[in-house]
Amino acid sequence: MRYILVINSRNNKTNNKKFEDAVLRIFQENSELRSRMELKYTEYPGHAYDVAMEASSKYKGSVAVVTVGGDGTIHEVANALAFRQTPLIAIPFGTGNDFVKTVHPSWKKWSLYDYLTNLDNVTYRPIDLIKIDSFDLMGNFIPGWSSYFNNVASIGLDTKVQADAKALVAAHNTEFTRNTAYARAAAKDLFGTRSNRFTYKLELEDGSTVTGDTDKYTLISICNGKYYGDGFTPAPNASVDDGLANVCVVDDVSTLKAVSLILKYKNGKHEGKNGIHTYKATSGVITSYDPSLQLCGNYDGEDFFGHRVRFEVLPGALNLGYFE
Repeated sequence: MRYILVINSRNNKTNNKKFEDAVLRIFQENSELRSRMELKYTEYPGHAYDVAMEASSKYKGSVAVVTVGGDGTIHEVANALAFRQTPLIAIPFGTGNDFVKTVHPSWKKWSLYDYLTNLDNVTYRPIDLIKIDSFDLMGNFIPGWSSYFNNVASIGLDTKVQADAKALVAAHNTEFTRNTAYARAAAKDLFGTRSNRFTYKLELEDGSTVTGDTDKYTLISICNGKYYGDGFTPAPNASVDDGLANVCVVDDVSTLKAVSLILKYKNGKHEGKNGIHTYKATSGVITSYDPSLQLCGNYDGEDFFGHRVRFEVLPGALNLGYFE
């Protein structure tokens, strides 16, 4: 198997030096493996997508695209490889690494060298992707804000938290800030405006439908993976290969209630609590209640907008490499 390694050039210099040292060690110890590894550093937004698409078109199933970055890099490559023969292998090298936490629970026990030297031992299995389609007020499809996602999409408070966390990192890009930005932003935004006006309709696993009974919510998350936002756990029982999205809806709750729920939501202990609704769905529609306001959401950490958003689970859409 040939490996195209897509390295996020926005990784900090210390991390990229660690990567280069690991590759040099492999070159010294296993030149045959190194000869099958091609390194591609990203040069612009969307470059990871372009590299993966080119590799897949050229090599089909005889190559694997290996992401060396975080959830954003995985998201780009997953979109390029959807419904293609070429598999994706994810090496956690970002800030949160939320998707890898689901598919490789013991990831912290592995060094970068361990990951690279075990590429030939990876097991490939198909996983689901979820498609988000965004539409404007007139019902027109918005391709720029529509995408596949492999981990979690959400609308509401957590999108604001994510934006504030990004601003914290942009202002002070230190390891401490990167590791704490989401939790700090969440604590601050809990005491701001949490209410978001939208309605939702979901098609559940048994073919029945459920509709929200109000128009004010704190957030809705649509989950393929278990974690997002640097370790928050909206869907502790999610599986990436069951053909279902785990959907979590949080009511418009008081500040006091929000504070009591945040730690439960962080640790995946919120299911069944008052003000929390969880479902297993195959598709659904979320619509802004106010014609003058768009929904603000994110999928795998990337922002999107739309008056109406439709999602659908696409079983087995991506071939993923598992480190066993």
